[in-house]
Amino acid sequence: MKHFVQSLKVYWRSERLLRQNDFRLGAKKIQFNAMAGLVALFGLVMLTLAAFFALAPYWGNALAALAVGGIDLLLAGALIGYAQSLKPGEEIGMVTEVRDMALRAMEDEVALAEAELVSLTNQVRTFVRNPARALLPGAASLVTSAVVRGLSSGKKRGNKD
Repeated sequence: MKHFVQSLKVYWRSERLLRQNDFRLGAKKIQFNAMAGLVALFGLVMLTLAAFFALAPYWGNALAALAVGGIDLLLAGALIGYAQSLKPGEEIGMVTEVRDMALRAMEDEVALAEAELVSLTNQVRTFVRNPARALLPGAASLVTSAVVRGLSSGKKRGNKD
């Protein structure tokens, strides 16, 4: 049971570390997606106006607006792609392995306890169905040892007389 509790603690700690890492990774992804959104928003406002006014005399109003809007959307797409490419750190593999080992150890302990319970159940059934059969091996050894002791003490008394 002590081993089961220890395995349960290891499992709990490793699971908690995995969830904390998932939370941190999710928070970073959200931050980068939010930054991508802000860049896209401010890019559409500030850079679009500046680029539009710079290109309008050469390309005309429509083509300048199209070029500037396309560049802004490409930048936002690159930031979103980077945020999606974030992966868990290398230490997560080790924590996952420790968690799996603890889980296997707990499963082994539960299987052992189940086997002991089945054995105990079978012993109780045997006793309930036929108490004499269940008690006979133990009683026979007690009676045999008592007889042997009695005979050996009788021989000692017989030698003294």
